[in-house]
Amino acid sequence: MHEFTAIVLAAGKGVRMKSNLPKVLHEAGGSSLIYRVLRELTYLKKYVKEIVIVVGFKADTVKKEVRKYFSSAGDLSFDRSKVKFVLQKELLGTADAVKCALGAVSCGNTIILCADAPLIKRKTLSTFLADYLKSSEACSLISAHSFAENDLGRIIRDNEGAIKAIREKGDLDCGAQEKFKEVNSGIYAFDTETLRKYIEKITPNVRKQEYFLTDIIEILYNEGIKVNSHLLDDNDEILGINSCFDLTKAEEIIRCRICCCLMEQGVKILDPKTTFIAEGVKIGKNTLIYPFTFIEKNVIIGDNCSLGPFIHLRKGVNVSDNTSLGNFVEICRSKIGKNVRIKHFSYLGDAKVRDNVNIGAGTVVANYDGKNKNVTVIDKGSFIGSDTILVAPVKIGRGAVTGAGSVVTRNVKSKTVVVGVPAKLLRKKG
Repeated sequence: MHEFTAIVLAAGKGVRMKSNLPKVLHEAGGSSLIYRVLRELTYLKKYVKEIVIVVGFKADTVKKEVRKYFSSAGDLSFDRSKVKFVLQKELLGTADAVKCALGAVSCGNTIILCADAPLIKRKTLSTFLADYLKSSEACSLISAHSFAENDLGRIIRDNEGAIKAIREKGDLDCGAQEKFKEVNSGIYAFDTETLRKYIEKITPNVRKQEYFLTDIIEILYNEGIKVNSHLLDDNDEILGINSCFDLTKAEEIIRCRICCCLMEQGVKILDPKTTFIAEGVKIGKNTLIYPFTFIEKNVIIGDNCSLGPFIHLRKGVNVSDNTSLGNFVEICRSKIGKNVRIKHFSYLGDAKVRDNVNIGAGTVVANYDGKNKNVTVIDKGSFIGSDTILVAPVKIGRGAVTGAGSVVTRNVKSKTVVVGVPAKLLRKKG
């Protein structure tokens, strides 16, 4: 009986987001909130055997997006036939959402998560489920001690320390809010039959007229059923997203995690707070990253490079070892060789830059002709003079030189010097 169904609550509208986009499809760190939760779940195949997603607001939009994650083109590895959707027709609260899902639950245990809490880690979930199974209790939840202002429900314990209830912040006076610092994450593990039985006893909240899943904790306590807690050291993991402010905070946490991981691998980042690196970016050892560097997905950086400040590497960029990319440089869908220098305010798109190339300040690759993105090749040892415009498609031969201010519209032969508008042969190099 170690198998779990995961119920993911994704029905909410997210009124405070002030957006027509379902809250769970807003992005943090380049991925949607629900993707981040589902990704962590798919690493728990030892425990999680099926996933039931409760949808509501713009249900078809959410389902369409989630199906992409599990398609052949997606990157979530899980049996698609074990990913189910359940519609919550009326948004009547978390307990009602879980009741809607229970008809699709077939495992003996159930884990419940919110799709708008994207920072939970797979290691935390794995440890939580293992502890729940060892305890043999019917219910367990994840909690944390929080000293920050938030709307998370407070854990109420009796004189013996047992969890007796969860109270919403608005239901407590100021003194009680100060007293109860342990907060509820919204992540629960239940014996499925216990959940089925006692969720039926939840009544509507008087103030909001919704059915709150948190009320089941007090019901279990009154029935003499113990509720265990898994206390986190890192309360960032349970941050829920309810506003654009929360989304910004999540972005900051994700960026910090990414930078910390890279620094542990030998990357030198001068200021993580002003460095923006997407998940999955690969950066080699002893590479130095200056402030205000933006690196998007699917970028690979080699060893001993220098990036920034104020640089933007877009998707599909590959930079080899010992290369320096300096101030105000933007590169897109390009491969940059070893020992290349692009030090000052330049744009390269759809370019192949070979080893030992120097690209002068103000160089622009004009890769788009209004219909197509065209390729530029700059061969080994070439020197591109300041303010050169390379009108793609064009190839600069090995060891060639372009004079400052040149506009190159034709291929340049190896070991030649071209200048002018349009660039013409000045001489052959000796």
